[in-house]
Amino acid sequence: MPIQSLSFDHYPVLGDSLRANWYQNLEIISDAARKAGKPFWAFALSVAHSKYPIPTIAQLRLQVFSDLAYGAQGIQYFTYWTPLDTVWKFNNAPITLEGKRSDVYDRIKLVNGEIKSLSPVFYGANVISVFHTGDNIPLGTKPLTSLPKPFKVLKTEGIGALVSCLKNGTNSYLVVVNRDFKSSMKLFIDCDTKVKRVLKDGSVVSANAYQKLFGNRTGDISIYTWVD
Repeated sequence: MPIQSLSFDHYPVLGDSLRANWYQNLEIISDAARKAGKPFWAFALSVAHSKYPIPTIAQLRLQVFSDLAYGAQGIQYFTYWTPLDTVWKFNNAPITLEGKRSDVYDRIKLVNGEIKSLSPVFYGANVISVFHTGDNIPLGTKPLTSLPKPFKVLKTEGIGALVSCLKNGTNSYLVVVNRDFKSSMKLFIDCDTKVKRVLKDGSVVSANAYQKLFGNRTGDISIYTWVD
């Protein structure tokens, strides 16, 4: 039986930093899925072990929103229940060895709620382009050199951002993800009046209702939409 989807399994947060090749691998899986005509699902790390830390909300957001910005059609978690293991020393999964909820349970519940609210943006979407901003963009990625017509300026401060353009039905979307899970990022966007902003609860308002320069939280996402 032919496979129905591809599964991407790579955990980017080691200690207090991101793996250098994580975004490069996202580029590879996104391209492979597109060429195969198959959707891909992506894992996020939800259990601490070895050098992998207990995931914070910012780390979870960075993982899942980056995955979705690259076209992932489903999010998976490794693992839900803490595995019993003496080598990797797994700890603090959403459910502990004793069958109790950990802090990670509520963090994933929060992030899953955000994903659900934003599912009209990502579910069924096609990736048009993916770029990165910053003085040092991740290995294997492309620098932001152009913007869709409704946007005049996009600037970021700090480490930089992932900038993805998606198409879903008649709607186009510009997705900006702060690549830093430790510090907020200043984001400056100037766009046409027809552009709207998609909030984290899924509601849509005029982008011009907000000031052009604002803070994008650690690992968090900003979404803009318009109809061509």
